[in-house]
Amino acid sequence: MAKALTAIIAGGGLGGLATAAALARTGWRVTVYERQNELRANGSGIYIWENGLRVLEVLGAYEDAVRDAFRGTHFEQRDNHNAIIESAAIPPDRRLMTTWRSQLLGALRDACLRAGVEIVTRAEVIGATPRGELRFANGETQRADLAVGADGIWSKVRETLGLELLHEQTLEGALRTMIPAEPGDFAAGDTGKYIENWNGTRRLLITPVTQQHTYLALTCPSTDTAARNTKVDKPLWKESFPEWSHLIDRIGDEVSWGVYSTIKCKAWSSGRSVILGDAAHAQPPNLGQGGGMAMQNGLALATALKDVSTPQEIPDALEQWEQRERDIVEHCQKWSCLYGEVTFLPDEVRTTVIRNAMAHPWVAGQVFRAANHQPTGAGQ
Repeated sequence: MAKALTAIIAGGGLGGLATAAALARTGWRVTVYERQNELRANGSGIYIWENGLRVLEVLGAYEDAVRDAFRGTHFEQRDNHNAIIESAAIPPDRRLMTTWRSQLLGALRDACLRAGVEIVTRAEVIGATPRGELRFANGETQRADLAVGADGIWSKVRETLGLELLHEQTLEGALRTMIPAEPGDFAAGDTGKYIENWNGTRRLLITPVTQQHTYLALTCPSTDTAARNTKVDKPLWKESFPEWSHLIDRIGDEVSWGVYSTIKCKAWSSGRSVILGDAAHAQPPNLGQGGGMAMQNGLALATALKDVSTPQEIPDALEQWEQRERDIVEHCQKWSCLYGEVTFLPDEVRTTVIRNAMAHPWVAGQVFRAANHQPTGAGQ
């Protein structure tokens, strides 16, 4: 009986855990190294579109990930007068669910453990080599048939492998927080909607997550110092979005601020070491696909390596995986960036642009191409 191939993964986030579970389900022996004391999700709520849900189904994490999750019926944009710009119905066969990011992470963790993945915490990776090695802050080195860098935007694996081509941070950032939901938060016609409100360069995204919780993202340029303060200036934000004052009033002390990153790489692998997720292709969250792309690429990677029987075959399999997956990932990244640019248009111009663009089938197809994508390894 052939000895199982081994993989070591830097990063216990969504991409790292999805990759670990997918590899383990095909017979690999996998170890995940997480630098924090425990697996911990950054952020509050998360969007999971149809492509991400399909990956979760393959990994056996779907039921745990979406338990009590909110399933929306429409995604709606509104202008600075609270008038509807565009209200897009979400087709029943193109699901969109929102849940706690920590719940999704926990579901992937449990899927990993069921598949036999070992998870090691307090293990900080500071580099990698093309030989399938990870180097740690304590001076140790681990080697396997495959090394994976799923270690986020500031990836040390990407840096030491020399793969980065571009890393840009956006002018726009977001305050993120979860508030308690209450009866009457939404008018009767707004039930079931995700609502994105625009006013100047400020934006308020309202995302129900469960019946008890609603996720708010308050976005603005990083130069808007009054609006970006994590001690939220509620009168300021209520002035911009008076119709949602009752939600803004409920914002508590647990508020995070961050700008977005866009990362492009000359390649996603070097030898028997590979990067994925934010380490390889970070994007602004405007299409809600950062987590989806990471999980989708992890499943695709495991699918590409499923029939590999020796370490020598791995580099060619990694190249083929990248060639197959790059187009959809870069498409999603490009359109996420394009969507963010409408932030800086005058209100009336933005309204016209969004309304006319989203009414065109070609544009709508580009925006939702990733959500409608059949992930490699899913449904096959």
